[in-house]
Amino acid sequence: MNNYARLRLLSAVRPTLALMAGLALAPATLAQDGPAPAPATPAQDSPTLAQAAPAQDSPTLAPAAPAQDSPAPAPAAPVPESPAPAPAAPVQPAAVVQTPAAPSAAEPAPLPPLPASAPLASASAAAPTAIIPAGPPRQSPIVTAEEAGFGISSRDGAYQVRIHGQLQVDGRAFFANPALRESDTFLVRRARPTIEVTLAGLADALITPDFAGGTAQLYDAYIDLHPLPWLRLRAGKFKPPVGLERLQSDNNLVFTERALDQDLTAQRDIGAQLWGDAAGGILRYEAAILNGVPDSGLNDTGGAFSKSLAGRLFVQPFALPPLRGLGRLGVGFAAETGDETGSSAITGGAATGTWLPTYKSIGQNTIFSYLTSTTDPTQNVIALNRHTRLNPQIYYYYGPAGLEAEYLFESQGVAKNGVATELHNSAGHLTLAYVIGGNCSYEGPRVKKPFSLATGTLGALELGARYSRLAIDSAAFPALADPTKSITTANAFGFALNWYLTQSLRVAVTYDQTTFDGGAKSGTITADRTGEKVLIARLQVGY
Repeated sequence: MNNYARLRLLSAVRPTLALMAGLALAPATLAQDGPAPAPATPAQDSPTLAQAAPAQDSPTLAPAAPAQDSPAPAPAAPVPESPAPAPAAPVQPAAVVQTPAAPSAAEPAPLPPLPASAPLASASAAAPTAIIPAGPPRQSPIVTAEEAGFGISSRDGAYQVRIHGQLQVDGRAFFANPALRESDTFLVRRARPTIEVTLAGLADALITPDFAGGTAQLYDAYIDLHPLPWLRLRAGKFKPPVGLERLQSDNNLVFTERALDQDLTAQRDIGAQLWGDAAGGILRYEAAILNGVPDSGLNDTGGAFSKSLAGRLFVQPFALPPLRGLGRLGVGFAAETGDETGSSAITGGAATGTWLPTYKSIGQNTIFSYLTSTTDPTQNVIALNRHTRLNPQIYYYYGPAGLEAEYLFESQGVAKNGVATELHNSAGHLTLAYVIGGNCSYEGPRVKKPFSLATGTLGALELGARYSRLAIDSAAFPALADPTKSITTANAFGFALNWYLTQSLRVAVTYDQTTFDGGAKSGTITADRTGEKVLIARLQVGY
């Protein structure tokens, strides 16, 4: 076999060998990037052909035939059936993507190409790869888990989901009144999860149900549009702007239960409210139109024919930068008025639509109610005509000390058997607080060093004292309320001890003692109800 036939045979098997070499991850040499091969036909000054690298046991090929004056070539050694691995083919198979590398001294030299008249058979060309331009990198959201709650937010804060919760487990014990000993109990006072979202940085939405007492009731559900800090619109079910202590979160109260004057405020109402903070937080205003609800009510429907108007102005003069060192002073005035009309109809053996309240003591026992009948509608007292609340209020906080006070005056229109009467009730409270290991504020104590066994810190201790009073118009007795069952006045004194292990974890113990005028019977005459002495212990989580 002459040299040309030998080259043809090697060229025929070279693509297969190249594929095998590529699959074995051997270095590949592309024809277009490698060194120029020796010419197929020897020139006059090149007496020999470039030799192929021999296999381990294969003989070396004899030199190619010389040109013109060269002697005849020596007989060629037989080509073995399994030649040594050859260099990579000029075109690499599409299935193997590999960076060409220069052959090392141990690698065989590349074979010379065939003449132009006899091109090599090449592997199939690789399909072109589509290049997709990369878009802007996606930013992952921010996930938070802290004492204020849990949430997820877009990087710019325009979209947020926040989860809050409130759980209060109480134990109540009554003293010096055998009739109340049956009320000693453990209970879940509040169990309220809250979901709050922000949309496009323009609107907030909040939903808070309460599952305490084995029932589910909606407490808060509103949408808050806030294009500007001083211009916000709230619509849904929320706290009306009357009652300084009522507007405080249950998590932040000094005492486990609100003062007696909050009997004259509404828990929640449904409507719309414009509100906002102006002048750098110095002034807050609220102006609302509401369904109107009875005292202590949180009805989901409104009274007949009319709505209530409510408003509040609250000034914090020490929010001015030069005065911030003087503490935090807030002075405000709130009012609400509207026409209300109840119903004397008896449904299911009870008058349920009178639109009038019952008042409760700090121990949550009923101490006042209007007359009702299960059989005679003419004996039912109902709300009728104007209902107005007036509420001056003040607080002051300086470092660890704090003071909160307010007064409530109420004008309540009522009627019985078509005879209308206007009653004037009043109430108020004063609360003092002092925090050891933190600062006092309307939003609850600011704990400086949370409880930690590792660092030896204990959190903060809050001490509190309170006086509150409730007075019912004497004109209510005896035609509209039974003086042997309903009190005319109540006066309560109390003390509180709160251990804040962290900002969100509290252990509280409060003691309240309330004296009453009226509300009981001795023989045939009205007597004073036995005083209420109640100790309430609470374990609270609020985040």
